[in-house]
Amino acid sequence: MGFGGRSPAMGMTGTSFADNFEAAYSNPAGLGRNGRMELMLGATGGMFRLKLDGSEFPLDASQGMTIGFQLPLPFGGPLEDVLTLGAGFFTPFNTILRNDVRFAEAPQWTVIDRAQVVALQIGFGIGLERWIPGLRLGIGISGLAQNSGTLDVLLDETNQFVSLTEVQLLADFAPIAGLQFYRDNFSLGITYRSELVSAIDLDISVRNLPISLPLLGIDAYAHYDPHNLSVEGSWKPIPELMLALNLTWRRWSAYPGPAGATTDRSNFPPAMNFHDTVSPRLGMEYTSRRERLSLMARAGVAYEPTPAPRAAMAAVRDFNREPLLDMNGQVVMQPQRRLDNNRFIASAGFGLEWQTAHEPVLRIDVFGQAQALQARTHRVPAPGETQNMRTSGYVLVFGGVGGLSW
Repeated sequence: MGFGGRSPAMGMTGTSFADNFEAAYSNPAGLGRNGRMELMLGATGGMFRLKLDGSEFPLDASQGMTIGFQLPLPFGGPLEDVLTLGAGFFTPFNTILRNDVRFAEAPQWTVIDRAQVVALQIGFGIGLERWIPGLRLGIGISGLAQNSGTLDVLLDETNQFVSLTEVQLLADFAPIAGLQFYRDNFSLGITYRSELVSAIDLDISVRNLPISLPLLGIDAYAHYDPHNLSVEGSWKPIPELMLALNLTWRRWSAYPGPAGATTDRSNFPPAMNFHDTVSPRLGMEYTSRRERLSLMARAGVAYEPTPAPRAAMAAVRDFNREPLLDMNGQVVMQPQRRLDNNRFIASAGFGLEWQTAHEPVLRIDVFGQAQALQARTHRVPAPGETQNMRTSGYVLVFGGVGGLSW
């Protein structure tokens, strides 16, 4: 989906050229590259039209608000014009953190359905152009909301069930590091983002019953971003036109799955068996300038390969995460219906910069994306069916940001 209004319009590129608050996510090295302070506000929404065996699979739309700022830090001496602070926030309109924990045998879109959580990015851009022309470094953190707590269930004096809940809203943080190097009409960018998890950890204690029950737990991942590395180059064949080519690697093989064990002796669902992916992306931007007005036309394409294997029968795991055996020594199998498809993404958008009569520059960026899911036939039928599942569909995403820079 991307972050902000410029990068999503250009096929989620931006590692090499991001120079405003979007760089807090795309590449913190770009923070301060344009030398401006800015404050931006916007919104993003996505609608899902997914199909399972030709029928629509319901999935709630995602809508949220984007806030971003960039602030060059006014140090003097050797740090003058060196450090810039930037941040970006995304918050869903109707929730802070949402997760549907389903059994592995229930059809579910594990990768696509990850958009309902508060997220933030904070970074520092470090301009080293004074000593090494064209070189910038950046460091930062990404954060996601987490939920942990306890639920006590007990019988009171009247033999009525009573529940006491204590929940804490926390955050998980992961580092981001980036580099940009630009000379003349060429720019290179590299960004590394560490694994980031939005977890739900709820302990359930049941007391005062005639029988003793173990401590139960809800251990789940509402959102998971794997380790990823982006390498990008951008080039301006003419001053008005910029082309960007990006490769992004994601370490999906480390994904443990959306749900954990309920007790310390519970069985685990089948292993996810995700594999790493490499996503190619291409973006372009054409700029037309007329006195105080600049108009930008943007477009991009991207290919997001699925990390998930086809849904199939898979081995249940015991509490040691080894294959579970039945009384005859045979491996216990169950359907694994974690669904995902390769996605072909086309994006477009435009930007506007208006130099007002006074100092501030008015900026508006809008974008749209169409994500087509490549049809896929799996190796297990849907519940109650006899033919193997077939999945397809599309996703539409729209958004924009606007604000002032000076």
